[in-house]
Amino acid sequence: MSKGRKLFDNQPLSKSLRKAIVIAQESSAVDLVHWLQLELGGYYASNSAMDEDTIVPEYRTVIGQHADIYGRVLVLPQNISFINETRLRNGVEELETLVSSRDMVVIHDPHMCELIKQHLSIEVYSFRFSTVHLVGVLSAIRIALETKLRELNLPTVSLIQDSGVKNDDIVQLRPNVYGIGVDLRAIWRRWKGQR
Repeated sequence: MSKGRKLFDNQPLSKSLRKAIVIAQESSAVDLVHWLQLELGGYYASNSAMDEDTIVPEYRTVIGQHADIYGRVLVLPQNISFINETRLRNGVEELETLVSSRDMVVIHDPHMCELIKQHLSIEVYSFRFSTVHLVGVLSAIRIALETKLRELNLPTVSLIQDSGVKNDDIVQLRPNVYGIGVDLRAIWRRWKGQR
């Protein structure tokens, strides 16, 4: 299992999810395919996997602060601090891009802005949070993926290798004592596999 886990850990989560879709389809795991499509495409009405009963999972929650159009932060009493949370609907690939692009993420959620205006009589425009929270969300999704694959009762290594998914980046440039070199073992494995 640890070898299979390494195969998933050494690549972007979005790539692992795409490979897992092939595995799930071959295993006729309809619920898993549905979940994977939501995680990749996002929890939006435009995603065909989204339906009226779908709820954005709790592990997609980030903590931040609401601010008005001038950037002034909304300070809330402790008993209603839950308003400073939101569940991200974005697909995994977009979340991965946000992690590497900046330190703070600013989003506009018109529904939440309207609720705050309606119930607190305060106008806010944006919600800000640290990309550190995105790392936690992506980790939670990776753990959920591993758990769901384990529930199929198939070893992760054989699932990845036998799924028909070609590993395009098996030949990698790797740092070594002399600078950057090619992973010769990976070339050998690929050559043996093509014979």
